[in-house]
Amino acid sequence: MDLTVNLHSVNAPSLKLANPVMIASGTFGYDGYGRGIDDDAPLASLGAVLPKTFTRYGREGNPEPRWFPSSFREGMAAGETTLLNSIGLTNPGIEIAMSELAPKWAETDANMVMSMSGDSLDQWEEMAGYTRGIDGFAAIELNLSCPNVDDGAMFSHRPHLTEAAVAAVRRQTELPVWAKLSPNVPDITEIAHAAVGAGADALTISNTVPALHIDVDTGLAVLGTGYGGLSGPALRPVAMALVHKASQAVDVPVIGVGGIMTGRHVAEYLLAGASAVQVGSANLTDLNAPFRILSELEALLAQWEISNLSEIIGKAEFP
Repeated sequence: MDLTVNLHSVNAPSLKLANPVMIASGTFGYDGYGRGIDDDAPLASLGAVLPKTFTRYGREGNPEPRWFPSSFREGMAAGETTLLNSIGLTNPGIEIAMSELAPKWAETDANMVMSMSGDSLDQWEEMAGYTRGIDGFAAIELNLSCPNVDDGAMFSHRPHLTEAAVAAVRRQTELPVWAKLSPNVPDITEIAHAAVGAGADALTISNTVPALHIDVDTGLAVLGTGYGGLSGPALRPVAMALVHKASQAVDVPVIGVGGIMTGRHVAEYLLAGASAVQVGSANLTDLNAPFRILSELEALLAQWEISNLSEIIGKAEFP
């Protein structure tokens, strides 16, 4: 069975993945940078790994509590379907990322993809400049849509801002550039066209949906910032619809993310038009989830007697 994925590109070298299953940014280990992942974990058996997003300068993040439930694993085991987060892009900043973390990534056999987010067009271009000549990652994903940081969320909400941010990064790198888009727009195809027109080599769809949950016993919001991002199973149908629309509109690979908990969920995204997927919330319930999900996908495709991913991608039929 051939599960390799070739994320073709006209602006940068194509990136070949061993299979379509990746670890989404922010969920790689307990800290987003691999803490808790066993040294012998077969990361190279996955399509790619995305460490947590970096910003120009370090951020402390949002006030606690940042998660609801405080344990996604325990919450889901108890039947909770509302999974919220409000991290606020806690990270050490791009300079430390390039000087201290990237060299460690270079020592792994895994495909590493660096995620970054800027507050201004100048920052996008400056941050991309810091990545020049640095080994350790095979592509750059632009977090254009984090809903928890006011000064970074707007770039994926309007086509001209998306275009400007992608173009700023494209000027500074020859690596593949992936644009991670927001679900909170009237027409995802306008934003998709803007990103691709500016040089994006792939689209990641989507980020979380703004959400609010209130504890009726206390009358207080359950997150320290009040609003947060809705992730997990509840996000999957929303993200999948956007993946389908975008994949029909542009001629670059689309990477689906949102609520993938099983191999069948991966297959859903592939049928909707995704070339690959990123596993997020499932990692917060079990650090071995991506490997289990990949195994389940392989078993499912074997059951369907599918030998190549091209036989399933974009093959959903509507009544």
